[in-house]
Amino acid sequence: MSEDEKVIAEMTEGGVLAALRWAALSAYTRAWADFDPDTGHSQTVLGIIAHTLLADRQDRVFRLEKYAENDAVLLAGLLPSEQESLPNVAGVERADLNGSPAWQFRQYRWFVSSFEHGRVHEISWGRKSPTKRRIAAETGDSSPDQFVLPGMFDLPGGYALDPVTVRDLLDARSPVVSTVLTHSIDPHTGAIELFLGRPRLNSDGGGSWMWLRPLLPRDGASVSTEGRIAPT
Repeated sequence: MSEDEKVIAEMTEGGVLAALRWAALSAYTRAWADFDPDTGHSQTVLGIIAHTLLADRQDRVFRLEKYAENDAVLLAGLLPSEQESLPNVAGVERADLNGSPAWQFRQYRWFVSSFEHGRVHEISWGRKSPTKRRIAAETGDSSPDQFVLPGMFDLPGGYALDPVTVRDLLDARSPVVSTVLTHSIDPHTGAIELFLGRPRLNSDGGGSWMWLRPLLPRDGASVSTEGRIAPT
């Protein structure tokens, strides 16, 4: 069984992937309902709101942070249909790294990153945050002896100038499999994209992913102007 097959199988069995789908659809339903270009909202505003709500919805479905024990807070702000369908999935914990929100189920940890709609295969991890670049480097590159530029990773200043190769990072990596839950919405149609994948440090101009799996049906989903989730 390949790594992606194992990740998807275990996270499906644990109810995690269904919870992530619910979280994304709930987040985008609310973000889309609040999005108003006529009042000056831009695509950036839509993305920031959706990104923030996606983290919130994950904490809800996994009963983490402020949602751990307070049912009144857990349901606050959700639509009636969302309150009824809200998953309750155990076994997930927060696993933030350097201030970047992350969640972990067994040995599988995922971060959240947005992308321009329709361009999931064009992400340049070298232009992302130091944390995202670091986890992308965990999978290596087409050249394991390639040197990583000093200062690319969150290392103490005294170590930042030490030469390090991708192979060094691979040798030192932990057994935790770091993935990215990446998401987008078309600001014109409300069409949503949601993927889980293992990022690849594509400093050589190659592909952005070691593997990438869609989490929504092939035809995707969209949110209507009334805030309802609808098939596309």
